[in-house]
Amino acid sequence: MAEPGSPRSTKSLVQGTAGAVLFSALAMFLIMRLTAGREGWSSLFRVDRVSLAAAGLMVVVGWILEAARIETLVRALGGTLRFWSALQITLAGAFAACVTPFDTGGEPLQVYLLHRHGIGAGESTAVIAVKTIVSSLARLALTLIFPVWYIVGRRSWDLPGGIEVALFIGLVLYILVLTLMGFFALYPESVGAVLDRVLHNRFAMRIVPAHAADFLLEKVKTEVRDFRAAFRMFVRERRPALVAVSILSLVSWAMAFSIPVLVLRGLGVDPPFAQTMGVAGIFYLAAAYAPTPGSSGAAEASLAVLFGSIVPFRLLGVFVLLWRGVTYYLTLFVGAVAVAASYLHGRPPKKDGGRDKSAG
Repeated sequence: MAEPGSPRSTKSLVQGTAGAVLFSALAMFLIMRLTAGREGWSSLFRVDRVSLAAAGLMVVVGWILEAARIETLVRALGGTLRFWSALQITLAGAFAACVTPFDTGGEPLQVYLLHRHGIGAGESTAVIAVKTIVSSLARLALTLIFPVWYIVGRRSWDLPGGIEVALFIGLVLYILVLTLMGFFALYPESVGAVLDRVLHNRFAMRIVPAHAADFLLEKVKTEVRDFRAAFRMFVRERRPALVAVSILSLVSWAMAFSIPVLVLRGLGVDPPFAQTMGVAGIFYLAAAYAPTPGSSGAAEASLAVLFGSIVPFRLLGVFVLLWRGVTYYLTLFVGAVAVAASYLHGRPPKKDGGRDKSAG
């Protein structure tokens, strides 16, 4: 990934945005064409605005909670970060995730913006890594709660057999990726070892000069040391901050899972609460593996398939359109403003890393 803020990075974001909108628009056109008859289109204009506004409000509160998590983690390391700066970083990262394949662009941009606000490189990486891991664990925990709730209640979800197999595979992949993230967080020195093998083989040395590889490795080792110190401080000395961030993550994902319930009620449908939230959780797990920018196209198709047994067929396309509008397009628009503001009003990082060296 190009350095954030560089012309190459800006060009990638613009291209990603165009691709994301194109894939999403094409998928929505096909879904609406297949599902929305005259009654479906008319229901789009009869949706309850209060329910739709409540869904949008939950998205906004989700941004605020993520900003609070970033601010809490930075302060736990002895750094300082204004809430509005944390919110700007949150929105910029959300935008980058919306326009990059596998949602991979959000965290690197957040690390970069934290560093530009005066937080050390290793500490910035630790803050975003801890936030991401805790958030992923919270999402997984909530996703597993609702299927267990249904099984205990001796009810079954009306999903095609092939979809159940695909969801199981997706869940296993998610757990494996989460385990890998945890491994690199616990043993960050392994990143340097892997990078050393990658850069110091015959093929790579033809492309990357030896002095450049050595410089990169030294830089990585320095940041790994900073990351390890910051991560250990979180685990050993800043546990209240981890507890607070965990609670905020659970609340944030619970609200995200309840958004489809509000959208459906706005369309006059009274959905099964547990199944709807559980399927929403499964969607968020599966969407992370779509190779298109921001999962566009794949996300709309997945929503139509997963919620086909809950949403009346005539309303399926309208439901997907409203959910993606409230969650994805709202984030895309507001996040684009935040990215523009961060590039226009940014400042270079402080030499001392923005941390009180006497803290911790």
